Amino acid sequence: GHLIVIGRQSTLSQTWLSDGLVDGLSDWIVRSGKDASPGRLGSPSRSLLNVAGGPDKLTVIALDDDVTHHVSEARTEEIWRQLKGVAGGVDGNVGVVVGLTHADQAFGATLGVSRCFPLYSRKTKKKDPAKISVLLRTETGIIDDIAPLQAAADSQRLIQRFVDSPAAELNTETYEAEVRGACEPLADVEVYSIVGDDLLEHGMGGLHAVGRTAMKAPRLVVMDYNPAGSTDVLALVGKGLVYDTGGLSLKIAGDRMLTMKCDMGGSAAVFGAFLTLVKTGYANRIICTIGMAENAIGPDSYRPDDVLSMHSGRTVEINNTDAEGRLALADAASYVTRKYNPSLVVEAATLTGAQLMATGKGHAGICATSASLEKRAIAAGLLSGDHCLAMLWSPAHMAAEFKSSVADMRNSVADRMNASSAAAGYFVYSHIEDTKVPFLHIDLAGPSFRENRATGYGVGLIATVLRSLTGDK
Repeated sequence: GHLIVIGRQSTLSQTWLSDGLVDGLSDWIVRSGKDASPGRLGSPSRSLLNVAGGPDKLTVIALDDDVTHHVSEARTEEIWRQLKGVAGGVDGNVGVVVGLTHADQAFGATLGVSRCFPLYSRKTKKKDPAKISVLLRTETGIIDDIAPLQAAADSQRLIQRFVDSPAAELNTETYEAEVRGACEPLADVEVYSIVGDDLLEHGMGGLHAVGRTAMKAPRLVVMDYNPAGSTDVLALVGKGLVYDTGGLSLKIAGDRMLTMKCDMGGSAAVFGAFLTLVKTGYANRIICTIGMAENAIGPDSYRPDDVLSMHSGRTVEINNTDAEGRLALADAASYVTRKYNPSLVVEAATLTGAQLMATGKGHAGICATSASLEKRAIAAGLLSGDHCLAMLWSPAHMAAEFKSSVADMRNSVADRMNASSAAAGYFVYSHIEDTKVPFLHIDLAGPSFRENRATGYGVGLIATVLRSLTGDK
């Protein structure tokens, strides 16, 4: 077997980390920790062992002791960066031991480990699946409350499979079937959908336009978790673009269209968080809403210059068919807000390339309608390891970016150099602004898909935001 031990350099040098392991391993681990030069993102060292009754191979991943205020103490990012290189070649029995300095780091560390073992593969050379066992411990003992950790890890790996799947496999029809299948065994959950031209009957001209020319119809899929004793309603809204060609504003420069299977990463994130919360008995009602569509090109494509009537009652002039996600989101957000009257709307999307320039590849960009909600989200990111940073929030300055001479607004900004990622979040909010509902926008274009694989980003962040509302961890 293969044993992988992960911890800060100072933690690795302490014998408690190897308590309960085979005699003789402690010296190896302590020596590896002391000899390591982890750098800021950590480093692995490998050894072949000859310890009676021990593993065949030991890998020690040493993490730097210091972090900044923008990085999680759980070291989720560093665990993922270092472990994925090791995990890619594992087979047989694998044990992962993670040393923590505090028990509240267990959730983020678990997500860092689990995202290193993605489910999707179409490689023809098969190998037996590895059996992965994970042990998390602090100096005071082993973390034994594993149910919420297992729920989050399972949900994260499931949505990684969704995001990694090409649109030839995961279209709007099969995506809805996947969602229904995952929800079927859950108590207190009902699922319904509004499909194709029925969207127009419900006033959702934006979502309908984006997906109307694709082979599989656009749809709004709604999951309603309504446990007994609920005293509040929360709404999750996700962008479910199973593929984005850009529409008639075609992505033609270089390889801009490549990897656009990942454009449903926001919907996957809210769905993964929804599953995690439901499986762990969240106290309040959650309405999870996904706007599913494929932004294809064809004889019935929506066009620049078209004017769409949205669920909110507002009209939108199209000046860029590649700014399609916000149309789907605006209709979905308006529908769930006006039908269910939630106390909070959390919306997630791979919405803009500008997010990566604003906050980087590893940190999502967030917009919140209040300072307290912004602070809550950033704290949730640090606790879960799904990092995020605040972007500008100023509707008074953003509204002018969408000015139209023929409609209530346009769908794309006039000036891409004027906080365009934050402005895209405001576009969505502008369709529910009249309701005064608190709103959190998460643009996860960068962190949801990295190094050509899905990360499962967002499950931890969104679940932690909602748990913080009820005092749960």
